[in-house]
Amino acid sequence: MLPAHLMKMIEQLQQTVYILTNSLLWPVVIALLFGMAHTLYMLGNLCSEALRRRGNAVAVINPDEPADSMKRRQGFLEWRIQAVNDPSANRWLLLDRTEAELSRRVDAARIWVRLGPALGLAGTLIPLGGALTALAANDLQILSQRLILAFGTTVLGLVAGSIAWIVSTTLERWYRLDLAEIRHSLESEE
Repeated sequence: MLPAHLMKMIEQLQQTVYILTNSLLWPVVIALLFGMAHTLYMLGNLCSEALRRRGNAVAVINPDEPADSMKRRQGFLEWRIQAVNDPSANRWLLLDRTEAELSRRVDAARIWVRLGPALGLAGTLIPLGGALTALAANDLQILSQRLILAFGTTVLGLVAGSIAWIVSTTLERWYRLDLAEIRHSLESEE
């Protein structure tokens, strides 16, 4: 048996951890709700971009003047933005800047691939402490409320992560194709 002062210190430590983790519950839930809204927004943007990308790919001779079916693609839109922002820049530098900006767009989706499930797990584990306390006190109403919250946050995190995965992989594939077209046209100019 541990001495009384050591037991009291362990209890205080447990209480501190319990208070700290419970104080994280609502920020985690709010972050998950934001994540769901953000990933649904990104999914809507993906659908919009899919409509803009309709049409057959056509070889690009000059990235400043691509065919109509190509100029609506995000890679060429971003190329144009970079060229307008710095008209004196080398064309290969513009390609690098375009690639960096397209990567930033993909990363905005990719972050939720990991953050969604991580927040979902945190949102699952935090209420389980209160659920176990309610179980020990035989309070089934609080137990059920905590379990509903715990499993609901799991679902939100997994759905947000899944949507973000679909968005990020699709955008990455599309942007690789756009950059390949621009790169090919630049190599053809030389």
